[in-house]
Amino acid sequence: MNALSQQIHAFLELFHDSTLLVSEQDKANMDILITMLGPVDKEIISTRYGLFGSPMKPLSAIAEHHRVRPEVIEEIIEKDFRKLAITPEWQAMVQMFSPLVRKRIGIGQ
Repeated sequence: MNALSQQIHAFLELFHDSTLLVSEQDKANMDILITMLGPVDKEIISTRYGLFGSPMKPLSAIAEHHRVRPEVIEEIIEKDFRKLAITPEWQAMVQMFSPLVRKRIGIGQ
């Protein structure tokens, strides 16, 4: 996973783990951003990270549901993160994050 993709991964983990640090506006923006990937990819990411009311599931369970190997799900997520990381929408979101959120996801270190 490259550095930009890692930032999205870290943000989604923070999104799931720390509801106080991630604003409702950030959640809404991320929902819109992930929706741009399409319904299957949104479902995969939402389920992997436990977002938007989806239960968090391991890669193996997601892979079983889609009848593929876990490595395939991992590749899909990494591909999606690379797509999202270069969008103007993600770049705008990053600029609006609080200094603490930016530090936690590895921006500006």
